[in-house]
Amino acid sequence: MRILGVDIGGTNIDIVIYDGDFHHVGSYSTSEVFSAGIDSFIEKIAEEVGAVAVGIGAAVWIKGDKPILAPNLPSIPQLDLKIPAVIENDANCFAVYAHHVFKLPNILAITVGTGIGSGIITNEELYRGDGLAGELGHWFVGGSEECSCGGKGHLEAYFGGRALKNKYGDVKELVSSGKVYSLKEFELFCTAVANAVTLLDSSAVVLGGRIGMNLMAEKVKEGIYRHLMPGFTPEVLALKDELAVAKGACLVCLKTLKR
Repeated sequence: MRILGVDIGGTNIDIVIYDGDFHHVGSYSTSEVFSAGIDSFIEKIAEEVGAVAVGIGAAVWIKGDKPILAPNLPSIPQLDLKIPAVIENDANCFAVYAHHVFKLPNILAITVGTGIGSGIITNEELYRGDGLAGELGHWFVGGSEECSCGGKGHLEAYFGGRALKNKYGDVKELVSSGKVYSLKEFELFCTAVANAVTLLDSSAVVLGGRIGMNLMAEKVKEGIYRHLMPGFTPEVLALKDELAVAKGACLVCLKTLKR
């Protein structure tokens, strides 16, 4: 069975195929794909690779299996495909793949890319709540900076890739040089993560996304532990795989098809 995995992010769309192993199909510009038509784009690739189903991880809020908001995408993807398709929040897909890799029972998985997303694994299973569980990027952290979702003072308005680029310019240099760790925005991020760990008592915090996976896990751990009470001892790990969401989307789709 060949499953197509699609990661629809705010900046890039990554695609893999899963046939027992993962294979990278390609990476594309989100804005260009949406302009050309995302349905036809996915169907064309699925036909070319012989996929029988599609798993889609998208930067959207999903409530009751229905995408309701996509603040970092050109529009809410309303997909109508000719083959079976499963759509899931991209950070949830990342969490599923993080569990596949690290085999830990309780994970707080965090993606930092254009925005900030998070997914929760509890007792080996993805936790969705009523659908919107894990929106760490939209926690209120104070101030009046406007978030892409329309709210104000959200974490993503300070530490997401778009926010950092708008304020500081070259985000890649900001991270590679280590300057990011002295920013007040990094402290806001660590405080929010520590609060989430206190709520969940996670075995591990797993970092991903094109920015998150390049943060030094040890620096993030130091920042988190500054705010944790004794007794909370999560590992802090980086999953250095730009295709992790697309791979997780394959696994979510496969599990759904087997039900």
